[in-house]
Amino acid sequence: MRLISHFLSLVLHPIFIPLYGILLFTQIEHNSTINLRALESIDYFKLALSPILLFSIVFPLFSLMIMYNSKMISSFRVESQKERIPVLFLSCIYYGITYYFVRSLDIAYYHSFFGLFLSFLTGGLILALLSLLITPKWKISLHGIGIGALAGGFIGFTQELQPMSNIDDFILINVLLILAVGLLSSARLILKAHSINQVIVGSLLGIFTEYMMVSNHFWI
Repeated sequence: MRLISHFLSLVLHPIFIPLYGILLFTQIEHNSTINLRALESIDYFKLALSPILLFSIVFPLFSLMIMYNSKMISSFRVESQKERIPVLFLSCIYYGITYYFVRSLDIAYYHSFFGLFLSFLTGGLILALLSLLITPKWKISLHGIGIGALAGGFIGFTQELQPMSNIDDFILINVLLILAVGLLSSARLILKAHSINQVIVGSLLGIFTEYMMVSNHFWI
């Protein structure tokens, strides 16, 4: 069980949530996503994937390596509550840069590609800032926040992007994402990384924040 728990914690790590978000968002068959879905693979990579891969995954991982080599953190898992603070501070910066680039591209192309996905990214930025504020006082589950955000965001997308041609597919995806919240929460408890309250509050904060951002079409 511990091996499976480690696997789930890695695959569903918060660092990958923006990537999973754009990959799933592109599968939504709605008028607002038609331009994004029509892009050739190379253009899709340049426009949608490259800023997210670089600023939410590659650069943060590179920064973690530097912090580990300079003894600022003792493990790549960043289990220490104190060590999480500088990591979260950098995460807020990188997430802000990710949002800036995606929003700038959206403006450059006359708001014809990302649409409501900007609300999802705004929710992620807000959650990153909340995590930074909460962590010095309480070790809230960042994994819970991340997977909860993905689930809450796509409940919001499924509700707001109607009519959706593949609605049945996304009802199933929503069910699987809620299941993933439960599985990852259990994994974090099995690994004794958090208390049950830290996992529940983290998951609910992620779900609620992203759902509110997406369902209200709010972005900065």
